[in-house]
Amino acid sequence: MATQKKSKWSLAFSIIGVIAFGVSYFISKNPTFIEKIVIGILFIFGIILMVGGIISGICAFKTKEKGILKYIGFLVIILLVIGLALPLLLMVLFGFGG
Repeated sequence: MATQKKSKWSLAFSIIGVIAFGVSYFISKNPTFIEKIVIGILFIFGIILMVGGIISGICAFKTKEKGILKYIGFLVIILLVIGLALPLLLMVLFGFGG
């Protein structure tokens, strides 16, 4: 019986990556130099963790782990991508509302 170790890592990496990515956008409207550095670190760190979550999820599929955790790691990242792409798509289709 396979353990769910990779699935748990996939879920953890995905959630932490999405949180770090999201926090990088909400730090400040007019960032200082130090805040810009922190924003950059969080942004890159979030992307790296999300990629790690995808890789861990793929490894979980390859080892045929049981359970739904391997799907949830992917779902978190897919929802983030949809949340970022949907407003852009709606603006392209319907204009800027002006």
